[in-house]
Amino acid sequence: MRRDPGAGVRGPEDDETSESPSGFRARFPGFSLRPTGAFWVFMAVVPLVGVAALNTGNNALYLLLALTLGSFVASGAFSRHTLSRLRVAVSAPREAFAGAVVPLRLTVANGSRWVPAAFVVCRLVGMPGRAVVPRVAPGGEEVVTLPTFFARRGRHRLPAVRVEVRLPLGFFVKSVCWAQDGELLVYPRRVRVGAVRRTGLERREERSAPGRRRRGGEVEHLREFRPGDDRRDIHWKQTARQQRFIVMERRERALPSSFLALDRQLPRRDDADTLERFEDLVSEVASSALDQLRRGEPVGLIIGGTVTPPGSGGPHARKLLERLALVQPVGPGEDPLPPLLAGEPVYRLAEAG
Repeated sequence: MRRDPGAGVRGPEDDETSESPSGFRARFPGFSLRPTGAFWVFMAVVPLVGVAALNTGNNALYLLLALTLGSFVASGAFSRHTLSRLRVAVSAPREAFAGAVVPLRLTVANGSRWVPAAFVVCRLVGMPGRAVVPRVAPGGEEVVTLPTFFARRGRHRLPAVRVEVRLPLGFFVKSVCWAQDGELLVYPRRVRVGAVRRTGLERREERSAPGRRRRGGEVEHLREFRPGDDRRDIHWKQTARQQRFIVMERRERALPSSFLALDRQLPRRDDADTLERFEDLVSEVASSALDQLRRGEPVGLIIGGTVTPPGSGGPHARKLLERLALVQPVGPGEDPLPPLLAGEPVYRLAEAG
C-alpha cells in the first residue's frame, strides 16, 4: 500500500486551478526565492548575446538567445512543479537525550506522476541538521535520517523542515517550509556520575502464607496444611511425627528499597546560574538511575512529595526519565520532600556561599 504523501504534515492541499495569492501561499508555504551565482552570470551574458544578435543579424545568435531565454523559463516551471509536489514528514525516535545526537527520520514523498525530484535538500528550521535526497521517483517516497540535537530537556515540537530545489539549471534556490505536527519528549542529558546518593527505605515485614509471596524468609510458626498451601513448605519431620501435614508459615524478608530523592526547591528561582546548576542536578539523577537499572538494581524516584515506587526494566526506566524530563524547579517550601527523608542522602541544590 502506498503511503499518503501528505500524512502527518500540516501543509497545503493540492489545488491545480487556484492561482490567487491565497492559492500560491497554500501551494508554497513559507516560500522563498534566492538567486545563485549562475543567475548573475546568466543576467550578464544574455544582454551581450542579444546586442550581438541585433548588431550582426546572425541567425545562430538569435537561436542561441531564444534557447537561453527558453531554458530559463523551462527551468523555473520545472522547479516550481517539483517543489509543489514534494511533501516531507518527520518522525522522532523512541528515546532522545538532551545534548546527544537525535536521529530524526524524514519521509520525502513526490506527488508528481511523471517528473522525478532530484537532489532535494532538507534543512531543519531553527536547529542544526541537513540531508540531501538524491532522487525521489514519481509517485514514490524516500526515507532518510537527519541527525540533530536538542540542547534542553522537556517537550519540544517537531521542527519544521525547509525543502530546497535547485535543478535543473540552478538559477535560483527555491524553497518551502513544512511545519510538522507532533512533539518529542527529550530526556535529561547523560553525564558521568560519581557516588550515587541512595536513599534506603525498608518496607514493613509482611506476613505471607506459604508459597504466596517471596520464599526464603524466616519461619514464623508451624501450622496444619490448608488447601492452597504450597507443598514445598511442608515440614516433613513434623508431618511424620504428628501423622498429618504440617507446613511452615514464613515471614517475608525486609526488602531494602533504593530511591533517588530530588529536592526541586531552589533558594533562588530568578538566578540563571542557579537554574543551570539545577539542570546539572537533574541530569545527574537521571544518569544515576539509568546506571543502577542497567546493573539490574531496582530503583525508585522521589521528587518533592511525589514518590515513584522502585522497579526495573525498560518501561520503568522510561517512566523515571519522563518524570525527570518534565520536572520544574519551585521556590522554598512549595514542594518539600517527605519528612521521613530527614537525614537521608538526597539530591539537593544548596545555595552557593
